[in-house]
Amino acid sequence: RLAHEIAHSWFGLLIGSRDWTEEWISEGFATYLEDCIHAKAMGWTEKECQEYSDLRASIRYRSLAAELDNTEEDLQTLRPSASGQGFHQGDGTVYVTNALNTDKLFTQVHYLKGYFLLRYLAKKVGAEKFHSLLKSFVKDFPRHG
Repeated sequence: RLAHEIAHSWFGLLIGSRDWTEEWISEGFATYLEDCIHAKAMGWTEKECQEYSDLRASIRYRSLAAELDNTEEDLQTLRPSASGQGFHQGDGTVYVTNALNTDKLFTQVHYLKGYFLLRYLAKKVGAEKFHSLLKSFVKDFPRHG
């Protein structure tokens, strides 16, 4: 969890979403990068990193599939508060509730949607090249969004 919050230093704080409809982008980046940060902190080999990443992806996929199966489609999308979807606070804030755990304010769908997209792109172009691209993006486009 700490690695996820560290990732928000770049994707969420430095480079942020325009509104809640784009929250999946910063949460996706933070979820994707948490494995990278954790592996780096542990000093793992590339093979160990890949095994850990694959295990986490499998667990995340099962979590995503369970939420999609058990959450109404209308609650799987983040919307601005004017849309009338989700659970409303008195201040007009809307939370997308999790049907598997009603005590949670958000589903994992918006975290995992971006994560799986980024994981796919990293596999497509190669992790090293993809991470180099991310570093360049953060450097060249601070406070973008």
